[in-house]
Amino acid sequence: MLAACLGGCGGYTAFDPESTSTASFSGGASAASSSGSATAASDRRDAATLNALFAGAADGASDHHEVTTPPVTVASAVDIAPQPARPPEREIAEPRGRAYLFRGVAGLIYSRGMDGLAERIRHAGVASSVQTYLLWRAAADQAIQDYRRDPAPIVLIGHSMGGDSALAFAERLNSENIPVSLLVTYDPTRIADDVPPNVERYINIFQSSNFMGGGNVVQAARFHGHYASFNLKDHSEIVHINIEKAERIQEQLVRKIAELSTTPATAAQGEAVPLHLEVPADAAVELWDSGLPVQAHAGDTLKSLAVTYHVPLWSLAELNAMSARAPLSEGQRVIIPRHLVPMPAPSAITSYASGGQ
Repeated sequence: MLAACLGGCGGYTAFDPESTSTASFSGGASAASSSGSATAASDRRDAATLNALFAGAADGASDHHEVTTPPVTVASAVDIAPQPARPPEREIAEPRGRAYLFRGVAGLIYSRGMDGLAERIRHAGVASSVQTYLLWRAAADQAIQDYRRDPAPIVLIGHSMGGDSALAFAERLNSENIPVSLLVTYDPTRIADDVPPNVERYINIFQSSNFMGGGNVVQAARFHGHYASFNLKDHSEIVHINIEKAERIQEQLVRKIAELSTTPATAAQGEAVPLHLEVPADAAVELWDSGLPVQAHAGDTLKSLAVTYHVPLWSLAELNAMSARAPLSEGQRVIIPRHLVPMPAPSAITSYASGGQ
C-alpha cells in the first residue's frame, strides 16, 4: 500500500501549493523567500489532510517509524575535530548565488526538511526555492535563463527522488555548459544518474540499508570535481524519512553554500581524491569535500597524521585501508579528508614600491 500511495497519488505529487519552480531569482534572496507563517500553516494543513492517507501504510513499513518524525540532531563535526582555520568574517565576500531544492515523493509529509534547509539558506543571503521532484525541468529552464542574465553560483539539493531530480537538473545544465557549484543528494534512489562533469563539488549523504533510497551515486566518466560520499547505515537514529532533517548536517551545508563565492573548487591545492566513507555509529557526521594525498615521513602513523591534520583517526584508517597503528614509510601516500575553505582577500600591502624603490 505504501508503494501505491507514494507512487500513484498523481494529483498530490503533481501539485504543490508551495512550489516556486517558476519564480525568477532576479530579485535576489528576497524574491525567492516565502512567508514563514504561511509555511507553518501549510505544514499543519497538509499533515491534517494527508496523515490519514499515509498512516496505515507507514504502520506496515519495514522501519516501523511514525509518519511525522521530529527533526534529528546529528553530532556536530566540532565534537570530534576542530574546524579548519577560516579567514575573518570581514574578508569573506557577500554571499550570492541561487539554490534549487527538491522534495521527494510524498514530499509534503516526508521531505519537509527541504523547506527548513531552504529557509536557512535564505537567511545566509542566498536565494532559494523548493519544489516537488516532478517540477525539476521547469526549474532548470528558469535557472538557465537566470544564469545567462546574471551568472552566480548554482546549488542543487534533493531528498530521495528529489535527489534524482537534482542530478537530472545538473545533467540539463551540463548540456548548456553551465557549471554547478555544489550538488547535494540526501538518500537518492538506486537508479539515480551519475554525477555529470559540470559539477564542481558533490556530496552524497545516504544509507545503503534504505530500500526507499540507498543510492550510492558514482562519478560520470568525465567528472573531475570534488566528490564525497557518506554512508550513514550505522546511524540507527536516521532513516529515509528524516535524513534530510538532521540539523547539524544542514548547518554544515549552509556554511558551505554561504562561502561558495570565495571557495572556487578550481583553486583548491593538490589533487582531488574521491571520498567514500561509512560513518561509524559513534562518530559525528562531518561533511568533508574531498580527499587530499599527502606524503608521510618515516616514523609517522595514521594516529600522528590525524593529530597533525585535525581529522578523526577512523577516517584515515578507513580511507587508507590500514591499521591505525601501522608505521608509515618515508614518502608513503596517505589520503586525508579535507574541507575547501574560503580564500583570504588580497592584502592591500604589496612588495612593489613605485619609483623603482
